[in-house]
Amino acid sequence: MTTQQQPSIFEQHAKKTAVGLLLIIIGLLYLVFFPKWFNNSHTEYEDKSLKTILTQYYFSRVIDNNVKRFIKLREHEPNKSKPDRPSRNYVKNIPGHLERRYYAMDIESNGFIAPSAVHEQPDIKVVFLGGSTTECLYMDADKRFPYLVGRLLEKKLGLKVNSYNGGVSANESMHSINILLNKVLPMKPDMVVMMHNINDLVMLRLHGNYHYPNSLKSHLQTAKNVFTHVEYPKGLEAIENEKIAQAFQKNLEMFIAICKIHQTQPVLMTQANRVEDDDLYHRFNQIIRETANKNKIILIDLAKHIPKSLDLIYDHYHYTEIGSNQSAEIIASHLQESIKNTGKS
Repeated sequence: MTTQQQPSIFEQHAKKTAVGLLLIIIGLLYLVFFPKWFNNSHTEYEDKSLKTILTQYYFSRVIDNNVKRFIKLREHEPNKSKPDRPSRNYVKNIPGHLERRYYAMDIESNGFIAPSAVHEQPDIKVVFLGGSTTECLYMDADKRFPYLVGRLLEKKLGLKVNSYNGGVSANESMHSINILLNKVLPMKPDMVVMMHNINDLVMLRLHGNYHYPNSLKSHLQTAKNVFTHVEYPKGLEAIENEKIAQAFQKNLEMFIAICKIHQTQPVLMTQANRVEDDDLYHRFNQIIRETANKNKIILIDLAKHIPKSLDLIYDHYHYTEIGSNQSAEIIASHLQESIKNTGKS
């Protein structure tokens, strides 16, 4: 007599098993795709895997129990290689041409984009501070203008020049001032070149000042759950243009004063662009010109000298390789004369 085999628990509960498997599949898909959605919606487009998000959360609890609040140095993570590729949607929606491939992003020990410290004992140190228009993310490492400026100056002056790329996507001028105070000044650079406009304008239009809370870009940070950080809050009142302009100018003045106090030569650059219909954006460039002239420092007017061409700027603000090269030529030409006057050449 044969014994009838009992159905398995899964066979006994076929519907529940099917639902369970479906939930597992949905969960796996969630783990794969949720971090990207979360990044784009809530964390200012910073590239974070689920592991990174969870790690930050638990570390934040440790910080909260010990430090409570801290000033964030918004730099690239030192000694890290993180090649990046533009998204299909980004490439599709820009007016110019950008090749969708991986671009090298190697970070040196002091948080600058390599190659920066090419000489152990340089004759001249030039540091560039800014946002993504200085960073030049979607470009080969040897085509980014901060690097090219160093090589051009070496050729023109016969000196060893380190030109450091301190650009970080989404940084505004207060981020650069924090970097200047806490990282750049100890290096004793000969020159610090700062270029900001659009990132300041975006945040000042939202908040009216640089002391905005509850963002991963906030300067005064608390160990809040990363899921509460939203870059663009809704329902804020419109800020007067004059108040916005004054806040921007004060940061430019602060940058200049800090450099002069530490006997470092400050340099301001306007932002080259293809913007047509934003009067306040163009006013920011004019404020840069006026502030540089008022303080009798070097002004490099890229907005004036770089044509509004898709061959040079692939969207509204970011250089192509041709634009980066042309920018480097203009910058090196301006800095060359100043270096000669120091007697180092």
